[in-house]
Amino acid sequence: MTQQQVANIANFQQRKASIAEIKAAARGRWSSILQDAGLPSDCLGRFGRPCPKCGGEDRYNADQNVDESGAVFCRHCFTKASDVSPGDGIATVAWLQGSTYGKAAGWLADRLGLVGQTPIKLDIITETALNKRMPVDAFKAFGVKEAKRGRDKRTVCRVDLYNEAGEVHSYFDLWPNAKGKVKQRSPDCDNPSGLFFPGRLPQEGETWIAVEGVKDAAALTGLGFNAFGYCGSRLNPKYGRLFAGVDVVVVPDLDLAGLMGVEHTAASLFGIASSVAVSRLPGSVKDSGGDDVRDVLKRPDGEALVRKAIDDAEPWKPNPDLDDHDDRPDVLVSMNEAMVTDRVVSHLGELGWKTKWIPRKFHEAVRVFVRGGSLVHAIESDDVDAEGRLTIRELPPCLIRERITQACNLVIEKETEGEVVVRRVRPPGWLIDSIAKRGAYNGRMRPLSGVVESPTIRVDGSVVQSPGYDRQTGLIYRPSIDFPTVPDSPSRSDASKALSVLMDVLTDFPIFEDADRTAWVSMVLSMIGRPCIAGYVPLFAVTANIRGAGKSLLVDAATLIAYGRRASRKAFTRDDDEMRKTITAVAIGAVPSVLFDNLDMQLGGASLDAAITSSSWSDRILGQSRMTDLPLRTIWSATGNNMAFGTDIGRRVLPIRLQSPLETPETRTGFKHPDLLAWVGDERPRLAVAALTILRAYFVAGCPVQPNGEWGSFESWSAIIRGAIVWAGGADPLPTRATALAGDDTAALLEKLIVGIEQADPTGIGLTVKEIQIKTYGSEADIKDNEVLAEAVFEICGERFNAHKLGRRIRGMKGRVHGGKFIDNESAGGGVKRWRVRLAESGFGGLRGSVAPQPGADPSLSPDEANTKPSFGGGPERNHSNPPNPPRGSSDDGVVDL
Repeated sequence: MTQQQVANIANFQQRKASIAEIKAAARGRWSSILQDAGLPSDCLGRFGRPCPKCGGEDRYNADQNVDESGAVFCRHCFTKASDVSPGDGIATVAWLQGSTYGKAAGWLADRLGLVGQTPIKLDIITETALNKRMPVDAFKAFGVKEAKRGRDKRTVCRVDLYNEAGEVHSYFDLWPNAKGKVKQRSPDCDNPSGLFFPGRLPQEGETWIAVEGVKDAAALTGLGFNAFGYCGSRLNPKYGRLFAGVDVVVVPDLDLAGLMGVEHTAASLFGIASSVAVSRLPGSVKDSGGDDVRDVLKRPDGEALVRKAIDDAEPWKPNPDLDDHDDRPDVLVSMNEAMVTDRVVSHLGELGWKTKWIPRKFHEAVRVFVRGGSLVHAIESDDVDAEGRLTIRELPPCLIRERITQACNLVIEKETEGEVVVRRVRPPGWLIDSIAKRGAYNGRMRPLSGVVESPTIRVDGSVVQSPGYDRQTGLIYRPSIDFPTVPDSPSRSDASKALSVLMDVLTDFPIFEDADRTAWVSMVLSMIGRPCIAGYVPLFAVTANIRGAGKSLLVDAATLIAYGRRASRKAFTRDDDEMRKTITAVAIGAVPSVLFDNLDMQLGGASLDAAITSSSWSDRILGQSRMTDLPLRTIWSATGNNMAFGTDIGRRVLPIRLQSPLETPETRTGFKHPDLLAWVGDERPRLAVAALTILRAYFVAGCPVQPNGEWGSFESWSAIIRGAIVWAGGADPLPTRATALAGDDTAALLEKLIVGIEQADPTGIGLTVKEIQIKTYGSEADIKDNEVLAEAVFEICGERFNAHKLGRRIRGMKGRVHGGKFIDNESAGGGVKRWRVRLAESGFGGLRGSVAPQPGADPSLSPDEANTKPSFGGGPERNHSNPPNPPRGSSDDGVVDL
C-alpha cells in the first residue's frame, strides 16, 4: 500500500475512542503532546526544575519514562484533596489545562485524530512506517520483514543489520508506539549490532548519507538519497572498510551525543572514504533528545531545509585537540564476563606493539608483560643514580585500569526508541580483578625474563644485539652505551685473543693460580651469557687469605662488564626464613646478580642451596595470602676471608681464590689500573664483546666437548661456559672446587669421625655411644690413644658429653661417603646401636659407574686410592678386618644410642 493510498482511505465510521486507545496512540509521543498542552520543554527532565503550575522548588519531577507514560508529579499540586490524581498522561493534561480527566481525554482524542475514525486494518510494516514518520516504500527497502518476537509472539518489523564484512548477520525489531530492540546476544552472535543498508552496499564513486538509526536513513532514502544508518551516536571503526572510495556526508542529531559522535564517526571513515563531510541540521542543540532528520522534515519547508543542510556540509578534518580520534577497538561489556575478559586481555597483550593511536615514544612505557603468572611492566627507576635504568615491577590494579583504557574502549549498548546507543564506560572492578588474578594468559601476554644492558647470547648461540624486546629469550635489551658488533663467525684464535682481553682485568689482583683466573672469567661469561645456559649456574665465591685483597672489587668488575653497574648487595643471614624472603624479592624483581659481601660466617642454608639449583622459585608473597611461581635465573656470588661452606652448598660453589703476600694489601701501590672500575667502565664495550666473542666462537665451532668437565647439577654450565674457556686455551676452572669441598666443615668433621672410629675400633665390630664416651671423655690415657675421635666428639658436644647430641649428629652423617668410606650402624640389642666404618665399595656393591678423582688428588694414584687415602696419620689405609655387610636391620629413627 502506497502513502497516497493510505492518505485516501475514507471508509470510516463515527465512534468514540476509549481510554486504552488514547493511551496506546499517545505512547512514545507524550513529550510533544504535553508541550502542546502547555508544559515547558525543560520540565520534561526528572529533577531540578520548579513546578510550572505552583512554582515551588524541589517539588516537581517528571517520570523517568515520561515519553512512554506522560506522568509528572508535584507534591504540592497533587494531594488527596486534588481533583486530578497523578499517574498517566491524561491526568497530566487535565492538570495543565485545569480541566477534568474526561475533558482531557477528549482533547487528546481530538489531538491524536481518534475522534470519528476507524481506520482500516494496516499491515505491521505500513503501520510502523506511518507511526515512525517514514515513507513505507523506503522503509521496505531496508530488508524489512514481518516477524514474531518474544514469548507473546508480538508482530514486529524485522530490519536487517549488516556486519563489517557487508553481510546480514543480525536484525533490529521495530513496531508502533514502542522502542526498537536489537537481536538478543547468543553464542553465535555476541555482538548483534551493525549497520542499516537499503538492500545494497555502497559502491566506489557514490555519495552516501550517514545518520543515526534506520528511521532517518529511510526518511532520506524516501527523498532520493543513498542513506545508511548506524546503531547509536557513532560509527564503529571496524565498518570503515565498507566505504572505500565513497563520498560520505555525516548528519548527526542535534544533541551532545550526536555532535560528539560525529567526530568519532568521521575519524573512522577518514583516510578510507574518498571524502568525509559533516552536515549541520537547522535548530538548537539539546543535552539529549535533540531533533533529527525526521523532526526537521515536520517543519514547514522541512525537505528544503534538510537538502540545504546536506548541500552545505563542510569537509571534515582531524582535530588534534580532541582525544576522541583514535583507533582503539571497542569491547562490548556484556554478561559474558569470561569472554569480555579474554578480549580485553588480547588487547592488553598488543598494547605498545600494535597501537598506532599511542605515540611511538610511549610504546615501551605502556607495554604489559607476564612473569610468574603475574602482570608486570618495565619502568624507569626514579633513583638519583639509576640513570633511567629499567626495573621490573608488578602491575598494580590502578595501572591495570589505565592500561585497559589505553588498549581499548569499553562500551555498553543501551536501547532507546528506534536505535541502540553505544556509551563508553570505565573499567569495572570485576574486570580489573579478573585480569589481575587470572594467572594464565594463554600466550596473549609476552613473558618477561629480565632486562639486560649489554648484548647477550641465546641458547642456540645467536647473539642478541638489537635493542628492544627479544621474544626468544623474553629479555628487554636496553643498552646504556653503544657496543661494537659481535663477530658473526669468530674463530678459535679470535676466542683466544678475547680471553686475553678479559684477563687484563686481573693484572693487579693476587690470583692464586690460573684456574682461579679462568674461574673469574667463567663468572663474567655466566653473567653476560646467562640466556645460553639451559640449566643452573654455580655460586661464585671469592675467598682471600686477608682483608683488602680485592674480593668485592673483583665481583664489581665482572658485574660492571655484564650489567653496566656494580654488584647488587644483599645481606646474608643464616635465618632460613629471612633468606627465603630475600630470594623471593630477588625473583620478583628479576635481579640478574646478587652478591653476599664480606661474610664472617659459614655460607649455606636450605633456601640458598635450593635457589642455586632451581630454575623457578615458589613462595608466598610477603604481606599477601597468594603464592607465586617465578623464574629464577639469578647469578649468586659471595666474598669472604677463608670462607667456610655448609654441607650441601660446598658442591654448588666455584671458588675464586686470592692469596696476598702482604700484611696490609690495602696500602699497596703501583697498579696498572689504579682506578679499576673507572677503567672497566670506559673499556666495557670492548670487554663485553670479548666475552661474547668467546661464547659465539664456541657455538660456531659446534660446542666441541671438553673432557673432565663432569659436575652434577651444572652439566649445561660446564658444557657451555667451562667448555668455551678450555676450548679457547684457558685453564680448567673446576680444580678450584677443592677449596669449597675442603671448606665444608661437615666434611672435615666426618673425616675426623671416620679416622677416629677406625683408630678406636681396630676390630671393626663398631662402637656404642657409651664406648665412644669412655674413649673420649674418660681417662687421659684413653683420650691420648683416641686423639682424633676425641677432637671430633668434643667439637660436637663441647665441654660436657651429650649422648643425645652425639647420636643425632652421627646419625645425620650416616651413609655419607668420604675418602671411599662411610659410617654405618647395626643393632647391638636392646635398642643400642654400634657405629662402625665401612668401605663404600663393599657397602654399595650394587652401584654401577665410575668415580672421578677428587679435585686436587694425586694424579699418580688410582681413583680408589685417591679417594680412600686418609688425611690424618695413624689410621689404617684400609681396614680389611671389617666384616661383610650385615643384613639391613630396622630403622634407627628416634633411637638414642647409649
